[in-house]
Amino acid sequence: MTAAPQTPLPGLPAEPIETVTIPDSWNAVTLPSVWGGHVLGILGIRSGAVLEDAFVQGMVWFIPPGGAAAWPETGALGVRVLPTGHDVTLAGPDGCRRTMTWLRPPLTPSPLTDPGDLRAAIEYTAGPLDQAAALGPVWACRYCGAPVRDAHLMERFESLNGSGWSTYACGPCWNTTVRGGPGRHLHPVQEGPR
Repeated sequence: MTAAPQTPLPGLPAEPIETVTIPDSWNAVTLPSVWGGHVLGILGIRSGAVLEDAFVQGMVWFIPPGGAAAWPETGALGVRVLPTGHDVTLAGPDGCRRTMTWLRPPLTPSPLTDPGDLRAAIEYTAGPLDQAAALGPVWACRYCGAPVRDAHLMERFESLNGSGWSTYACGPCWNTTVRGGPGRHLHPVQEGPR
């Protein structure tokens, strides 16, 4: 049995990290890392190449050109569709040790993710894309990792240069840690839509 040939995703930079113009052979979809890991877990082996950028705390999936053209505007949710001709900063096939890591390598028989599968996994995690603006952002509970909209702010750090971070807790974890309540709840199921 012969293994399928492995070819790199076309248009990747030769350097460890570089800004490239998206070619006509793929588009990109970016998600916040705070809940993008759930999407990757739901997709499992159905996911193509995935790049995580720790500096901007985002994840990038690669889809066929035009595959997300009909998706609604989802800026409130942090989902961005990057079409052909858009500039994007990527790592080369080996990644970049400090900031960018390939969670699913670009050297696979099929580096592109089916846009229907990706949208189903996103909506399973964060709700319908067409309601994203009304529903608001999604956070991940710092204790159980569950994606949650109705989150309680636990910590906020802001530096003098304007950067910073915040952590949130879901209701049950907040009850456990702050109020001493039962806080018992089910964790999200990792297996999503088929």
